[in-house]
Amino acid sequence: MKLVSARARAAQLAAQAPRNILCLTVDRLNADFLGAYGNTWIETPAFDALAAESVLFDSFYGTSLDLSTLFRAFWRGESPREIVDELREDDDPTAPGSLFRALKEQGYRTYVVSDAREIAVHPAVEGDFCDGRFFLGEPDAAEPAAALDETKFYQNFEELARFIAKLEDGADSGDSSPWFVWAHFSGWNAAWDFPLEARERYREDEEDPEPYAGAVPPYVPANALGGSNRRSRASLDADAAVDANDLRQSFVEAYAGGISVFDETLGGFTQLLRESGALAKTLFIVAGARGIGTGGSSALGFAPEGTPPNPFYAEEVRLPFAARLPDGSGAATRLPALCEPRDLFETVRAWPTFAKELADPEFWKIERSDVSPFAGEWSAETQEERGQKEGAENPDAPTEFPPDAPGQNLFRLLVDESGSVRDRVVIVAKDARSDERAIAVDGWFLKETPPANRETRDGEPAKPKLELYVLPDDRYNVNDVASRRPDAVERLSATENRIRRAKFRACVFKPPRFSAILESAAVLRLRVQTRPRAGR
Repeated sequence: MKLVSARARAAQLAAQAPRNILCLTVDRLNADFLGAYGNTWIETPAFDALAAESVLFDSFYGTSLDLSTLFRAFWRGESPREIVDELREDDDPTAPGSLFRALKEQGYRTYVVSDAREIAVHPAVEGDFCDGRFFLGEPDAAEPAAALDETKFYQNFEELARFIAKLEDGADSGDSSPWFVWAHFSGWNAAWDFPLEARERYREDEEDPEPYAGAVPPYVPANALGGSNRRSRASLDADAAVDANDLRQSFVEAYAGGISVFDETLGGFTQLLRESGALAKTLFIVAGARGIGTGGSSALGFAPEGTPPNPFYAEEVRLPFAARLPDGSGAATRLPALCEPRDLFETVRAWPTFAKELADPEFWKIERSDVSPFAGEWSAETQEERGQKEGAENPDAPTEFPPDAPGQNLFRLLVDESGSVRDRVVIVAKDARSDERAIAVDGWFLKETPPANRETRDGEPAKPKLELYVLPDDRYNVNDVASRRPDAVERLSATENRIRRAKFRACVFKPPRFSAILESAAVLRLRVQTRPRAGR
């Protein structure tokens, strides 16, 4: 138990004023490019140091690739099924309260800081409960910056540091109320202004392809890559023909250079927080908003506005998420539990009372099964035994799975690091009406892509494409095992509620039979060969 030392400080924590909250989300930040998530060839000392002081979440998934939809989950705690065609009005009495309202009502000063206009003015903020929205200006670099201090990451962190210093000055001058700041940076979704020197750092020798040198984010559709075939370089260089692996490596080298820029500027920002004393009294969360395709099963980059989207895969929705508690409690804890933006919403919303909850001796008496809202329900054996006790004629018959859990306070997992708060994460490409979707459960990632033509030649409805991947072995979703495990596909998707719906409904499993999949997963993993990243 990593928080056992926190008991000695519980009374002190409870007596102090509520702590500040700083949430930083970075768009297109891939977890697999960070040392704390297992990367060994990119230098990320600042993020790794922060992760070592934090609670690190290994299975955090974004629930949409649409930024506006995603922030409905971050700021209102909504699931895809609750997101309708148009955003609710701020005065809609049926709308759930926003994170800003919840914290404002608990005495916080609340702010949004972003270089993405759609986030700075997002309706889910609820203007009446936000003390200020600050737009940093959209990145518009025409070419790579010449030095680190000319990059948008540096400028954004510099402005954010100044803003927090002003908030702290306000506390010193009489306004002692805590503050909540949600900062969002466009990251790799906007101009790629990372210096060429940073990109060249990850070019191993002169025979390797030169890193992508443009300022416009590159994009190559998956069908234009074609494995090792020679294809058009598309948006990277329309006139050149290159090997697909060289194309990927050129992209990855440039992206890795951006990771180094992000990490170095994050390190400077964190050090300023530490030296000012703000870090010691602030819950500091760093998370990705969306990942980016690196050309395995996915496209290379992301589709610009107006371009037909490519199917998404796990690396685009599995995101980094580190939460540093003010006094360092829970440092170096890794939590494997599935979680999503609704859980981050609830964790932040519940933060003002967490210190008191931590001080309560009953908090530490929570039994393992009580950590999860699905206690006793996820176990296939439990379901079967229950069926036998009730005299069911066929205990193997499908049993309706518990409904999808609302947002959960992830810090509850600190009393049981092997516990869980949800059994699945459902991801939609855009919003609740999207046909393309995926479901992630422990050990599996199932993708469903609608057919290009809705009907077959015989006039029958065309079936969607189903792909199944083994996690965590196949993190890049390059080995589809759906044809080898049709039973697993059926048990994950062919139930009374299909993943594919015009109106979203959660997937329902058949728990008694699902245990057979889990038991055979280890055998399947031995046969799966994961293709390494190009050039690595």
